[in-house]
Amino acid sequence: MNQIPMRPTPDPEDPPSVSNADTPKPKRRSIFGTFFRGEVWLGSSPIHWLGVKSIRQGASFIGDLAERSREGAARDPRFKTAEEGTFDLPATAFGMGLTVSEVEARLLARRRQTAVTSYVLGMLGAVLLLVWFCKVVATPMASGRIVLAIDFLPLCLLFVLVAFYQALVNFQIRTGRAAGWREYLTTEDGFWPRS
Repeated sequence: MNQIPMRPTPDPEDPPSVSNADTPKPKRRSIFGTFFRGEVWLGSSPIHWLGVKSIRQGASFIGDLAERSREGAARDPRFKTAEEGTFDLPATAFGMGLTVSEVEARLLARRRQTAVTSYVLGMLGAVLLLVWFCKVVATPMASGRIVLAIDFLPLCLLFVLVAFYQALVNFQIRTGRAAGWREYLTTEDGFWPRS
Protein backbone atom coordinates (compact mmCIF):
# COMPACT_ATOMS: atom_id res chain seq x y z
CA MET A 1 0.00 0.00 0.00
CA ASN A 2 1.44 3.37 -0.99
CA GLN A 3 1.81 6.01 1.63
CA ILE A 4 0.41 9.47 1.24
CA PRO A 5 3.18 12.02 0.61
CA MET A 6 3.41 14.67 3.31
CA ARG A 7 4.91 18.11 3.10
CA PRO A 8 8.00 18.59 5.21
CA THR A 9 7.30 20.55 8.36
CA PRO A 10 9.27 23.75 8.82
CA ASP A 11 11.60 24.17 11.79
CA PRO A 12 9.82 25.68 14.75
CA GLU A 13 10.55 29.31 15.25
CA ASP A 14 10.96 31.00 18.57
CA PRO A 15 7.57 32.08 19.90
CA PRO A 16 7.07 35.80 19.89
CA SER A 17 7.71 37.35 23.24
CA VAL A 18 4.78 39.04 24.94
CA SER A 19 5.56 42.29 26.56
CA ASN A 20 3.91 43.41 29.74
CA ALA A 21 2.61 46.53 28.00
CA ASP A 22 0.45 44.45 25.62
CA THR A 23 -1.41 42.43 28.28
CA PRO A 24 -4.64 43.96 29.59
CA LYS A 25 -4.73 44.79 33.25
CA PRO A 26 -7.46 43.26 35.38
CA LYS A 27 -10.38 45.53 36.19
CA ARG A 28 -10.14 46.93 39.69
CA ARG A 29 -13.13 47.13 41.95
CA SER A 30 -13.73 49.94 44.27
CA ILE A 31 -13.66 49.32 47.99
CA PHE A 32 -17.38 50.09 48.13
CA GLY A 33 -18.17 47.53 45.35
CA THR A 34 -16.01 44.86 46.99
CA PHE A 35 -17.68 45.32 50.36
CA PHE A 36 -21.28 45.34 49.11
CA ARG A 37 -20.98 42.60 46.48
CA GLY A 38 -22.34 39.92 48.83
CA GLU A 39 -24.90 42.20 50.45
CA VAL A 40 -26.61 42.80 47.10
CA TRP A 41 -27.41 39.09 46.94
CA LEU A 42 -28.76 39.19 50.49
CA GLY A 43 -30.91 42.19 49.60
CA SER A 44 -32.57 40.36 46.73
CA SER A 45 -35.92 38.63 47.17
CA PRO A 46 -36.20 35.32 49.06
CA ILE A 47 -37.28 33.62 45.82
CA HIS A 48 -33.69 33.90 44.59
CA TRP A 49 -32.38 32.43 47.83
CA LEU A 50 -34.55 29.33 47.58
CA GLY A 51 -33.46 28.52 44.02
CA VAL A 52 -36.97 28.60 42.59
CA LYS A 53 -35.62 28.84 39.05
CA SER A 54 -33.69 25.58 39.33
CA ILE A 55 -36.66 23.91 41.04
CA ARG A 56 -38.92 24.98 38.15
CA GLN A 57 -36.42 23.64 35.62
CA GLY A 58 -36.22 20.32 37.47
CA ALA A 59 -40.01 20.06 37.71
CA SER A 60 -40.46 20.73 34.00
CA PHE A 61 -37.78 18.13 33.21
CA ILE A 62 -39.57 15.53 35.37
CA GLY A 63 -42.87 16.46 33.71
CA ASP A 64 -41.35 15.95 30.26
CA LEU A 65 -39.98 12.55 31.29
CA ALA A 66 -43.35 11.49 32.69
CA GLU A 67 -45.10 12.58 29.50
CA ARG A 68 -42.65 10.64 27.36
CA SER A 69 -43.06 7.52 29.48
CA ARG A 70 -46.86 7.67 29.15
CA GLU A 71 -46.60 7.81 25.36
CA GLY A 72 -45.06 4.35 25.26
CA ALA A 73 -42.34 3.13 23.00
CA ALA A 74 -43.04 2.89 19.31
CA ARG A 75 -42.89 -0.66 18.01
CA ASP A 76 -40.05 -1.57 15.72
CA PRO A 77 -41.56 -1.29 12.23
CA ARG A 78 -39.12 -3.84 10.83
CA PHE A 79 -40.60 -6.83 12.70
CA LYS A 80 -44.07 -7.55 11.38
CA THR A 81 -46.94 -9.27 13.16
CA ALA A 82 -50.28 -10.42 11.78
CA GLU A 83 -53.57 -9.09 13.13
CA GLU A 84 -53.93 -11.86 15.71
CA GLY A 85 -50.40 -11.15 16.99
CA THR A 86 -48.51 -14.03 15.39
CA PHE A 87 -45.11 -13.32 13.89
CA ASP A 88 -45.18 -12.75 10.14
CA LEU A 89 -41.78 -14.13 9.24
CA PRO A 90 -42.01 -13.70 5.44
CA ALA A 91 -42.96 -10.02 5.74
CA THR A 92 -40.27 -9.46 8.36
CA ALA A 93 -37.66 -11.18 6.23
CA PHE A 94 -38.67 -9.07 3.23
CA GLY A 95 -38.55 -5.86 5.28
CA MET A 96 -35.08 -6.69 6.63
CA GLY A 97 -33.72 -7.93 3.32
CA LEU A 98 -33.10 -11.44 4.66
CA THR A 99 -34.42 -14.89 3.95
CA VAL A 100 -36.98 -16.55 6.20
CA SER A 101 -34.42 -19.11 7.37
CA GLU A 102 -32.04 -16.31 8.41
CA VAL A 103 -34.83 -14.64 10.43
CA GLU A 104 -35.63 -17.99 12.08
CA ALA A 105 -31.93 -18.46 12.92
CA ARG A 106 -31.83 -14.99 14.49
CA LEU A 107 -34.96 -15.72 16.51
CA LEU A 108 -33.43 -18.98 17.73
CA ALA A 109 -30.24 -17.16 18.76
CA ARG A 110 -32.30 -14.50 20.52
CA ARG A 111 -34.31 -17.20 22.29
CA ARG A 112 -31.10 -18.76 23.65
CA GLN A 113 -29.80 -15.34 24.66
CA THR A 114 -32.98 -14.40 26.53
CA ALA A 115 -33.05 -17.74 28.37
CA VAL A 116 -29.47 -17.36 29.61
CA THR A 117 -29.92 -13.68 30.46
CA SER A 118 -33.15 -14.39 32.33
CA TYR A 119 -31.60 -17.09 34.51
CA VAL A 120 -28.43 -15.10 35.22
CA LEU A 121 -30.26 -11.88 36.12
CA GLY A 122 -32.90 -13.76 38.10
CA MET A 123 -30.28 -15.55 40.21
CA LEU A 124 -28.32 -12.32 40.67
CA GLY A 125 -31.48 -10.51 41.76
CA ALA A 126 -32.42 -13.32 44.16
CA VAL A 127 -28.92 -13.38 45.70
CA LEU A 128 -28.87 -9.60 46.08
CA LEU A 129 -32.34 -9.68 47.61
CA LEU A 130 -31.20 -12.31 50.12
CA VAL A 131 -28.08 -10.29 50.98
CA TRP A 132 -30.23 -7.16 51.32
CA PHE A 133 -32.67 -8.95 53.65
CA CYS A 134 -29.85 -10.30 55.85
CA LYS A 135 -28.23 -6.87 56.02
CA VAL A 136 -31.49 -5.12 56.92
CA VAL A 137 -32.22 -7.66 59.66
CA ALA A 138 -28.68 -7.37 61.07
CA THR A 139 -28.68 -3.55 61.10
CA PRO A 140 -29.69 -2.04 64.44
CA MET A 141 -33.03 -0.24 64.57
CA ALA A 142 -32.14 3.32 63.56
CA SER A 143 -32.43 5.74 60.69
CA GLY A 144 -29.58 3.87 58.93
CA ARG A 145 -31.78 0.81 58.68
CA ILE A 146 -34.49 2.75 56.85
CA VAL A 147 -31.97 4.33 54.49
CA LEU A 148 -30.45 0.92 53.77
CA ALA A 149 -33.86 -0.59 53.09
CA ILE A 150 -34.92 2.18 50.75
CA ASP A 151 -31.63 2.60 48.87
CA PHE A 152 -30.70 -0.98 47.99
CA LEU A 153 -34.09 -2.61 47.41
CA PRO A 154 -34.77 -0.95 44.00
CA LEU A 155 -31.49 -2.34 42.66
CA CYS A 156 -32.46 -5.87 43.68
CA LEU A 157 -35.92 -5.50 42.19
CA LEU A 158 -34.46 -4.10 38.97
CA PHE A 159 -32.52 -7.31 38.38
CA VAL A 160 -35.63 -9.39 39.01
CA LEU A 161 -37.78 -7.25 36.68
CA VAL A 162 -35.26 -7.35 33.85
CA ALA A 163 -35.04 -11.13 34.27
CA PHE A 164 -38.84 -11.33 34.06
CA TYR A 165 -38.83 -9.20 30.90
CA GLN A 166 -36.23 -11.44 29.27
CA ALA A 167 -38.33 -14.50 30.21
CA LEU A 168 -41.38 -12.83 28.63
CA VAL A 169 -39.45 -12.20 25.40
CA ASN A 170 -38.32 -15.83 25.46
CA PHE A 171 -41.95 -16.93 25.84
CA GLN A 172 -43.02 -14.74 22.91
CA ILE A 173 -40.33 -16.19 20.66
CA ARG A 174 -41.15 -19.71 21.84
CA THR A 175 -44.86 -19.35 21.04
CA GLY A 176 -44.31 -17.32 17.87
CA ARG A 177 -46.65 -14.48 18.77
CA ALA A 178 -46.80 -11.28 20.76
CA ALA A 179 -48.12 -12.08 24.24
CA GLY A 180 -48.69 -9.96 27.31
CA TRP A 181 -47.28 -10.50 30.78
CA ARG A 182 -50.61 -11.76 32.14
CA GLU A 183 -50.80 -14.41 29.47
CA TYR A 184 -47.22 -15.40 30.25
CA LEU A 185 -47.95 -15.79 33.96
CA THR A 186 -51.09 -17.89 33.35
CA THR A 187 -49.70 -20.13 30.61
CA GLU A 188 -49.82 -23.89 30.86
CA ASP A 189 -47.09 -24.22 28.21
CA GLY A 190 -44.31 -23.83 30.75
CA PHE A 191 -43.21 -20.82 32.75
CA TRP A 192 -39.43 -21.25 32.79
CA PRO A 193 -37.44 -19.87 29.81
CA ARG A 194 -36.05 -22.47 27.44
CA SER A 195 -33.41 -22.18 24.77
